[in-house]
Amino acid sequence: MPEIPIRETFWNIPPWAVVGVYVGGAIAIAVFGWGLWRRIALWREGGPEMRWDRIPARIVRVVKEVLLQSRILGQSYPGIMHATMFWGFLALFTGTVLATIDWEITRLLFDVRILKGPFYLAFELTLDLFGLFLLIGLGLAVWRRFVLRPSRIEPTGKFAYALTILFVIILTGFVIEACRLAVLQPWWAAWSPVGWALAKAMLAAGAGEGALRTTHFSLWVFHAVVVFTFIALIPHSYFFHLIATPLNIFFAKLGPRGALAKIENLEEQETFGISRLEQFSWKRRLDFDACTECGRCHAVCCSQLSGGALSPKRLIGKLKRAMHDGYNGPLHGEVISADELWACTTCMACIEECPARIDIVDTIVDLRRYLALTEGAFPSTGAQALQHIQGLGNPWGLDPGDRLAWARDLDLPVLAPGQSVEVLYWVGCAAAYDPRAQKVARSVVRILRHAGISFGVMAEERCHGEVGRRMGEEYLYQTAAAENIGNMRQHAFRKIVTHCPHCFNTIRNEYPQFEGGEFEVVHHSELIAELIEAGRIRLEAAAPQTVAFHDPCYLGRQNGVFDAPRASLAAVPGVSLVELPRNRMHGVCCGGGGGQSWMEVSARKRINIIRTEEIVASRADVAAVGCPFCLSMLDEGRKTLGAEERLPLKDLAEIVADALSES
Repeated sequence: MPEIPIRETFWNIPPWAVVGVYVGGAIAIAVFGWGLWRRIALWREGGPEMRWDRIPARIVRVVKEVLLQSRILGQSYPGIMHATMFWGFLALFTGTVLATIDWEITRLLFDVRILKGPFYLAFELTLDLFGLFLLIGLGLAVWRRFVLRPSRIEPTGKFAYALTILFVIILTGFVIEACRLAVLQPWWAAWSPVGWALAKAMLAAGAGEGALRTTHFSLWVFHAVVVFTFIALIPHSYFFHLIATPLNIFFAKLGPRGALAKIENLEEQETFGISRLEQFSWKRRLDFDACTECGRCHAVCCSQLSGGALSPKRLIGKLKRAMHDGYNGPLHGEVISADELWACTTCMACIEECPARIDIVDTIVDLRRYLALTEGAFPSTGAQALQHIQGLGNPWGLDPGDRLAWARDLDLPVLAPGQSVEVLYWVGCAAAYDPRAQKVARSVVRILRHAGISFGVMAEERCHGEVGRRMGEEYLYQTAAAENIGNMRQHAFRKIVTHCPHCFNTIRNEYPQFEGGEFEVVHHSELIAELIEAGRIRLEAAAPQTVAFHDPCYLGRQNGVFDAPRASLAAVPGVSLVELPRNRMHGVCCGGGGGQSWMEVSARKRINIIRTEEIVASRADVAAVGCPFCLSMLDEGRKTLGAEERLPLKDLAEIVADALSES
């Protein structure tokens, strides 16, 4: 026995078995390579899509989300479970690669052994501990999937097989190590704590050297066969997410989350949207393969929470199966139902939760575009709203001449061409025509005047068309965008302020897709917080009240604006903020996005009712919002629950405006 610790690569293995390992390994790698090539060929059948930009930023995200498991660890049990499995697997894979380099490269080419001495001891300790972590993670996975059985995951055979094969690989590896340590009993055996503990148990049970050698060799051969089978099966099984998911994270969207892709040269297109699998891009096909079937998207989807038709997990799963089955027929009505597509509020909770960063909402909107632009198949009430936007510039179908009627007594500054102001206040359709939202606009005007900001509104303002784009009517959207951009360019202003997150997201993130469409855009909560911090807004003490702020999806999750609304409210003397159980990035949609405000929704219990119940349960004195859609949807929820008296509902601008100092 050597005094210096060194790895015994083929201890107790006859030459014929060594040759068999090399042959088996070559076959496994060949089968793996063939399967990987087939997968890549399947992706390349899709159309082009540019995802090779900003490589350093993509690498950083892979490090954070793949290596450090930052998104996975957002949930305690499944996060810890998956992280221990991933880090254990990664450590063992790295150890295998290092052992191969040590034996096949540095030993043969340079007569140098890497795995010896203190480094080898650290190597053995690390692999033993991470192998133990992997076993623990596998146990947690079995318990969760087959005992706890949450509704979002399935306890099916393919997952049992996946967990079993990993368990067999790790367990046999430990027993093989234990047999070797029990026979050789090197002084450094304790550096392999799991293997040494098993070795001592074997010796205590009376196992002799002959039995230990026989067990070692038999399990070594079995272990090699299982490992090679695992390698060969990776591209042909559930294990392929080990490759596809990191790739998908690398190629995931880096631009604004709330921006949908523009259909270029719209007038020249022969087809619109997606109706067949071959029309998806290579990246969207990679999306389908990257799905781990964890069900996180399913658990947070407001359609599922309310008993609606859409499950993002099932939708992606059906597209994945169709892709692998070679399906070449129409998707609509055969693979995906229209009810599933129209049930989406585009809140992007699914994308926030997805550990693989699958562009679920983009896929849904692309499928909607076919229904809208090719079939003209909208939900009836939705079609009416779009007709109103096209003809009258607002979804209510009201007189465009009355767009500024809400401010007749305010002496509202209306911009003239060439007039220069600090802020263009984009009022939006809701505040222009909905009596409840008009109170919000009046509060914004009060705040702007109190702060001494030069501002104006635009007489030519019309609906920005966002609801059309989310419903798939890209032609209407692009027409509205071009008209609005042209009108805005007639005026001189430093920034645009909106109180509607949908206006904010559209003008900030999507109008730059058009020539001349780049503007500085802020949400009214950001401007208010900035003015308070600068001392330009003075607030008086009011009666103490607790306020629960509901995060609008298009403000928070899609644009990362969480602190400004809270800072604006917290600055009001007497206000104490109460956080709702689902808040910030994990907030619940009000149910009004994606055109839902203009559709008849089929659900067991509408999401706005569910959200209102959460707000009522918080026992806050006031519910605060920062979006006219949320204001409308939650107000409907209050009425349904009979909670109008006990739960006042206000926009944050109203709360701040009510506290303005008159001195």
